[in-house]
Amino acid sequence: MLCNETIKMTNKRFKITLKGDEANNSLRLGDLIDQLDALKNVLNHIDKRISDRKSPSLYYRITELSMNSPVTMEVEAVSKQKNDDHGSAVIKRFSDDLLQVIKGKRPYNADLELLESYKSLAKPLKKHILQFVLSVESQDIDIPRSLDSMIEDILGPDQIEYGSIVGSLDVIDIHNDRNNFKVYPMVGATCVKCHFKSDVLHKALSGINHFVEITGELHYKKAEKFPHFINVANIDILPDDSEIRHLLSSIRGIAKDNFLGISSTEYVDSI
Repeated sequence: MLCNETIKMTNKRFKITLKGDEANNSLRLGDLIDQLDALKNVLNHIDKRISDRKSPSLYYRITELSMNSPVTMEVEAVSKQKNDDHGSAVIKRFSDDLLQVIKGKRPYNADLELLESYKSLAKPLKKHILQFVLSVESQDIDIPRSLDSMIEDILGPDQIEYGSIVGSLDVIDIHNDRNNFKVYPMVGATCVKCHFKSDVLHKALSGINHFVEITGELHYKKAEKFPHFINVANIDILPDDSEIRHLLSSIRGIAKDNFLGISSTEYVDSI
């Protein structure tokens, strides 16, 4: 916790204090960028959930900045549109969630994607940042370096089932044999990370920007309805809309006069 007096801020503002391991608590540029990027990612995730939009409704501007050992920044949430301001709700949700995680509890209504973004806050703390403190109004929250493992403990181990999901395949990475891609399901999770073996590489490449059925080991976290990871066994590329229309057209009339002498509509209604 910070010993110095906390600056009074409106509920649309918060302060962050960062200490590095260089002389006079100085920070390395790369670590500062990583920490701020992780912070922005978390805020954007919360913003999209509160505003129920696909893109953030807020941006953040630095209203005060000091390098007077340690580095402190005062940040304000600003709405991109008038009469649609979620700034105070986003900041409150952020601080409330962090306090719950530090207590070892899962924040209310926090899905896996949001919790994963919280985990990313700890990554720069594993390098050359010694302390990251979030100050909201009169409360200082010293973010633990073990925040990621705290969240893992809350989520618990993976539960594995064999099954399949249907979605759009995208963002494939085969560099250094990583063999990963993301699939965006038709229902459920926003996206699911997938790992595949080299023998299905040609199917993964052919499936880019197509709807596919992914079969394999589906990894779930407890209390999650949808998988977050798939160890891929097979990829089936599904026909696109034009192929489906052509298929339906090709079978038009194949059952002509097979409805017991009544119209097809009457036949369907009867059964």
